[in-house]
Amino acid sequence: MRNAIGMGLLGLATLPALASDPAGYDPHEREIRQASELVPWCRQEAEARFVARGERTYQWSASYSDRGNALSVEGRLRVEGRDVAVTCRIARGARERYATIEIEDPKG
Repeated sequence: MRNAIGMGLLGLATLPALASDPAGYDPHEREIRQASELVPWCRQEAEARFVARGERTYQWSASYSDRGNALSVEGRLRVEGRDVAVTCRIARGARERYATIEIEDPKG
């Protein structure tokens, strides 16, 4: 069974709409066109979730791929001595707020 931060599989997605525009549009928000552009977003999002819980993170590694319009990152993050699997996905050309992240944490 897959576990993630605090409860089941954490399939949390998307950054919240930015406050600069009531409709959520921000002209500074990036569009992700290549899987390699998703890697830093994926790392930052994963690390932020653990740091918010007061856990230290280190040793990020990742591979990325694209299949048609689907971009994905398969990452691994070391958190307090355990390996945590991280998967991020987005459609090619979508704004970063539409990226999804799944974290599989053995700690649960």
